[in-house]
Amino acid sequence: MKFSEIAKILNGELLNFKEDFEVSEFTIDSRKVKENSVFIPLKGNRDGHQFIDDALRNGAKGYISEKILDLPNGILVKDSYEGLIDIGKYKRRQAETVIGITGSSGKTSTKELLNFVLKHHFNTYATIGNLNNEIGVPLTLANIPENTEIVILEKGAGKKDDIQYLMDISKPDIGVLTSLAEAHIERFGSFENIVITKGQIFNGVKYGILPSNLIHYYKNKEVNFITYGEDGLINISDIKIVKEGTEGVISYKSDRIKLKIPIYNIGVFKNIGAVASVLYTLDLDPIKNIEVLKDYKGFEGRGDIKHIGRYLIIDESYNANPLSVKNSIYSFENLDGIKVYILGDMLELGEYSRELHIEVAKVFENSSIDYILLYGNEVKHIYNHLKDKKNVILFEDKRKIAEFIKDITDSEIKILVKGSRGMKMEEVIEYLKQLQEA
Repeated sequence: MKFSEIAKILNGELLNFKEDFEVSEFTIDSRKVKENSVFIPLKGNRDGHQFIDDALRNGAKGYISEKILDLPNGILVKDSYEGLIDIGKYKRRQAETVIGITGSSGKTSTKELLNFVLKHHFNTYATIGNLNNEIGVPLTLANIPENTEIVILEKGAGKKDDIQYLMDISKPDIGVLTSLAEAHIERFGSFENIVITKGQIFNGVKYGILPSNLIHYYKNKEVNFITYGEDGLINISDIKIVKEGTEGVISYKSDRIKLKIPIYNIGVFKNIGAVASVLYTLDLDPIKNIEVLKDYKGFEGRGDIKHIGRYLIIDESYNANPLSVKNSIYSFENLDGIKVYILGDMLELGEYSRELHIEVAKVFENSSIDYILLYGNEVKHIYNHLKDKKNVILFEDKRKIAEFIKDITDSEIKILVKGSRGMKMEEVIEYLKQLQEA
């Protein structure tokens, strides 16, 4: 896409136009510009217009602006955010198929698994990191590379109707719902609002994909539903933790495959069920084509496995909600050796926080985990419920958690680290690494 084409798409006025160029990408961060990129200033805590000059100095070749500036290669628009959306909508129309994914948990893992499989068949482009909100989605669309056939979009929601807003921008052909839980319930107000908002992923799509146990929430929607799970069209069974990771069986009619994934999480097979369902909608064999997942590895903070000295660490530090924590406990307790579960607060649960943390405490109570190490204010509800148990300890310093683990003398120690993003529980892993190297 040429810079001059963007001006036409936005009905904008070229400012100090010096030369036309092929745009490499759109960016909203003046520190992360690339050659031939275009900077889009957005208004948040600070006005992005203050950083246009910085972006150009750092290598951007053009910019969009709501103000007339004496800087080269600008496009004057009424609203730079609306400009970003308009570019995203334009680029979306160039893609053959768009897949939207949402859910209370599992959406990022499903996105990564799906991209891993589909890239063997198509030119794909997927949400980078967690750019899944009202800024991240249009930015992802704006940066769709030429010749992309399938776009995989993660869509997050922090309050009622967020998904519909993103649907109106991206207009996916296939909608995937991974799960429903009380994540962010403080801002949603009720579980019913979560059900309604997440269900907006099915509005206007050709196919809707979801776990079979959630179909009853959405029977009134006029969508071609494909279900996965124990009773789904794509059947999932015999999931168990084994020495090499997680094993399970995926089947469709008489076809089946026993698959082993190098990730210690039973929830991964629910995500694989969603992947197989998408393959079905694309007229690809949903069983044969998931075999490539045997080579899939987790990614940073989302179940990737780290080896530090005598420790095997399962890093799930990126996020946590009641459903994902419970799933991780069920998975983790099936491992051999000494098991240490480190948990930070589950945030944004509002008035339900005490109740939902106690629910997690009850799962811990019936588990075979050797040590439960807690950090934060909300996990005090877990500690108070379990404080009579010697293996449950509440910490006020993450470094102390690492020091405690170092003093465990057993040779084979497995550690799972989890917590909401705001808790930055990955710092415990860094402290362990430092102690190991000292």
